[in-house]
Amino acid sequence: MSWFFLIIIFLLICLLSFFLYSPKVSKKKFLVTFFSISISALMIYFFKGNKEAFIFHNLINEEIEKLADDPKTFNDINPKKIIFFLESKLSENPMDLEGWKLLARTCLMTGHLQKAELHYTSALKYFPRNEDLIYEYAVLKKNTDQFQGALKLLEKVDVKKTKNNKFIYFYFNLLKETKSYSDLNKKIFELENNINMDSLEKKKIFETFKLN
Repeated sequence: MSWFFLIIIFLLICLLSFFLYSPKVSKKKFLVTFFSISISALMIYFFKGNKEAFIFHNLINEEIEKLADDPKTFNDINPKKIIFFLESKLSENPMDLEGWKLLARTCLMTGHLQKAELHYTSALKYFPRNEDLIYEYAVLKKNTDQFQGALKLLEKVDVKKTKNNKFIYFYFNLLKETKSYSDLNKKIFELENNINMDSLEKKKIFETFKLN
């Protein structure tokens, strides 16, 4: 990103120099103008700019490596740096499921709800059936009063196959809260055919949610 910024600045200086003194008219004046503007820009950046910007990614990597060596330093790391680090790593390797979870959760914990939504959405493009991602994103939507969006997400999980009790309780509670009783009955029926969940746990769920 920093090199891209430098290229843009270089092109702007070239255009400005060309506009002031065309090399067709006077190459000498063009070169003098170009170097004068370039030197001025460098001096302004040196005295006023953030010189760490061009090595920021390396600095973040060093901090993360320190964290790996000494987990006690976790509280000393700015969460925004962790977000930047994970975004960078996931752009290189988007098939890192745990990386997506950590990124979205870090955004949630720091109050960046829109970024969390964005990252959950991106993660689900690569892992569309992952129950943890679906559950956490649905909780976020419910907590931001997006009830229908939460239900639409939860529909992606097959109630007949899931082993996740926490997911079932959340899903059924949300159906009950939104008075989606016909859908709730339908999902209870599907749960009855679930062979992956403990029978005693299913019985508790039926007693909690079954409608008369």
